[in-house]
Amino acid sequence: MLRTIFVSIILIAGWALAFSSPLYAAGLYLWLAYFRPEAWAWSDIFASLNLSYFAGVFLLIRTFASGTSMRVTSRNALLLLFLGVTLLSVAASVDVPTSWTAWQAFAKTIIVSYLLTVLIKTESDFRLILYVITLSLGFEAAKQGWAQLVLNPGARNDNTIPFLGDNNVVALGMAMLTPLLTALAATSTGWYKRGFQFVNVGIVYRGLSTYSRGGFLSFGAVAGFAFLRSRHKARTLIAGALVAALILPVLPSAFWDRMSTITASDEERDDSQRGRLHFWQVAIQMVNDRPLLGVGHAAFPSAYDSYDWTDGRYGRSRSVHSSWFGILADTGYPAFALFLFILFSSLWTCRRVRRMAKRGEIPESFAHYGTGLETALVAFIVGGTFVPFHYVEMLWHFLALTMALDNVAQAQAASIREQRKRETKPAVVEEPVEEFVWA
Repeated sequence: MLRTIFVSIILIAGWALAFSSPLYAAGLYLWLAYFRPEAWAWSDIFASLNLSYFAGVFLLIRTFASGTSMRVTSRNALLLLFLGVTLLSVAASVDVPTSWTAWQAFAKTIIVSYLLTVLIKTESDFRLILYVITLSLGFEAAKQGWAQLVLNPGARNDNTIPFLGDNNVVALGMAMLTPLLTALAATSTGWYKRGFQFVNVGIVYRGLSTYSRGGFLSFGAVAGFAFLRSRHKARTLIAGALVAALILPVLPSAFWDRMSTITASDEERDDSQRGRLHFWQVAIQMVNDRPLLGVGHAAFPSAYDSYDWTDGRYGRSRSVHSSWFGILADTGYPAFALFLFILFSSLWTCRRVRRMAKRGEIPESFAHYGTGLETALVAFIVGGTFVPFHYVEMLWHFLALTMALDNVAQAQAASIREQRKRETKPAVVEEPVEEFVWA
């Protein structure tokens, strides 16, 4: 009952704010997508209302009604182009009904991502969206992480998160969320700062307690990359050591035994590892057979049995278990190249924003945002190798946030330059005008 009341209060407040601004409408949609109140509250009423669908439709209506400029830039146009390429792959799919159904959900993801690039106009807008994403996804995950760390340390957490899915995807999602919480903590003060740090520890433990090997590698990449990007390396090292001292000792030998299999030899690999390698080989065979458009958007499982030369040794209609091979097999080489361009241009944008902040062209807070998003994408690059994360909303929202951050940073830099010009412009001294007096 308390959960139902809590969700109802947020929904009432969220819808009231959504009517006042398209940005708040986007926030409402993101809260519904990341938090999934229909799964969290112990009531069927929220599931029956199809809230996410109505919030998405309202977001579109509210955005157009507000007169927001639907500008298409060289960056956000790439999102729309990728969506168009995936639509072509649906037409050429080996299983059109499955591809079409999956593509409709993906189209919603891309449209919302595009809207984020045009609705976020200021730093406060950007922070608002970060608050919604991190706290909506992190609320329950951090609670589970801290509860298990205190009450059942070392135990494996097999609970799924509706927005993400199984353990491996949950672990990667947590690894991508951690850098954004770190950025918010670095740009906050007082209790807000401590609050984000507290949530972050719970998130890290929630991800590690999945016992996901890909997740473990993702967290390792996050830690290493954050250290390299840190301006205060000694402080970062101490903070990381404190978190490690709190979490790592409670992880049992079963956890470390599983992590040790990451570097296992060919003879020591388990069926899970052998299966992944086989699925990737199947993906290569698919894309070589259909190089332009692949087997169809999200159609790898449907096509798997036809390309599986082991006759079901690793099961039937299997997942590709990799974002890279998933895009390759589903949509072909051109779409894969486009995806790589979107990803690495986003990384370059984060680097450019960070350098602008270092030169004093924009506030230092932007450097933390850029580092946070860059580190999150590095986590995807590592963890996405082992899980099919390529159609998850979180990835595309993060890519869109790099584009929005770039827009805000450029506008801020231009504003600061103009202000400095006005401040340094010499004042014009007017000569006194002699008054003419009739004799």
